[in-house]
Amino acid sequence: MKLELTHKQTTGLVMTTQMRQAITMLQWTSAELWEHIQQEIHENPILTLETPTMIPSNRHHREAYHDPIDQIVPDEKSWRDGLVEQAGWLKVDQSLKEALLFLIGNLDERGFCTISEEEASLQTGQSLNTLKRARRLLLQFEPLGVGCMDFKEFLLLQVEKKHPDSSVLSVLIENHLEDLAAQNFKRVACELDIEEALVVEALEVIQSLEPRPLLPDHGPNNIPAMPDLILEKKDGGYVLRDPFSVSGQIKWDEQLVRMYKEGKEAHEYLDGCYKKARWLLQSIEQRQNTILQVAEMIIKHQRNFLNGGSLRPLTLKKLAKKLGVHESTISRTVANKVLQTPKGIYELKSFFVTGYQSADGAEISSQHIKALIGEMIQKENPLKALSDQKMATELKEKHNVKVSRRTVAKYRESLNLPSSSKRRASAREGGSPILLHS
Repeated sequence: MKLELTHKQTTGLVMTTQMRQAITMLQWTSAELWEHIQQEIHENPILTLETPTMIPSNRHHREAYHDPIDQIVPDEKSWRDGLVEQAGWLKVDQSLKEALLFLIGNLDERGFCTISEEEASLQTGQSLNTLKRARRLLLQFEPLGVGCMDFKEFLLLQVEKKHPDSSVLSVLIENHLEDLAAQNFKRVACELDIEEALVVEALEVIQSLEPRPLLPDHGPNNIPAMPDLILEKKDGGYVLRDPFSVSGQIKWDEQLVRMYKEGKEAHEYLDGCYKKARWLLQSIEQRQNTILQVAEMIIKHQRNFLNGGSLRPLTLKKLAKKLGVHESTISRTVANKVLQTPKGIYELKSFFVTGYQSADGAEISSQHIKALIGEMIQKENPLKALSDQKMATELKEKHNVKVSRRTVAKYRESLNLPSSSKRRASAREGGSPILLHS
């Protein structure tokens, strides 16, 4: 070993403050953008802001638009914002952090993850191992349980934390929840070779657990009240518009601009203000163009859904390839964005769904498969309820779609539909089976 000085040339990308600002700005909602604009204009004398007739707001009121004075009152952070903040403190590599933020964006109003690790890997293009690591990290966040796939996993997590020495509780939750719901205590006791009283005691412990993560109550926050984009149907087609476009709202202070260009005594100070203002306007324009371009591609791809049909399979990777950008750009663009359509209000990310290819080459979305499963169960004879395997076989024979029994079971559970045995038992008893927390 020896100590020496050497020269080495390397190439790399240096992220300037302005570049970071442009990337961050892309994932803001319209309300967050306006808040940032107001702050920048307050600090930069070379720009002025005409009071707009409509100001976007994150506050959940009945009225769509609010008085500008409302912007003075800070909005409470949602539980999702809290998770993003916790993620920001982690000292992990960027790819893992992006996977973590993607999972946070795919939590439902109960805090459960709506997308499997495999589906998340397909949509983000990251490795399955990275997504698994990200979800393990998410399970350690506060409140306990955010990121669990379902009710059962959340129960198992609570048992692991609160009753680590109990082996019976985990086995009961993993394999015998339906028997416990139907109060088949004797059968469970026989299968586990334990006393029936222990099964009843274990059930009491399970029923004392929380059915879902204890999320802070900040009011309804599943979909923002204000749309970032509005889609209108006109003359047989669709027109997309940004209701909060800043064009025409931000003005230059002509007197200060003249002083800057004439090189007067305040030129040195105004030079920084002018460059900062120009970069702000460029970033806003770039953000608006990117969002509109991505939204237009989504609308073209999902036109069938907007006309009353079902969603077509679409992934971040596929859309990024069409637009010639990186997947992370698409992910940031659709984050927290809401589109108002003639059918209702939808989050832009909800238009991204996984899918399958039928034997004849047609693409079928997971949502369409869920609808087919629900339709099969609705039409079945409850006394001869279809098993998950039979439904998988029927999907293959009648719709040319090959899915596994596990996939059918996962989609059935996401629709809150009971298993075939529980449906048969309910039909024989002429009523609904006893259910645990859901």
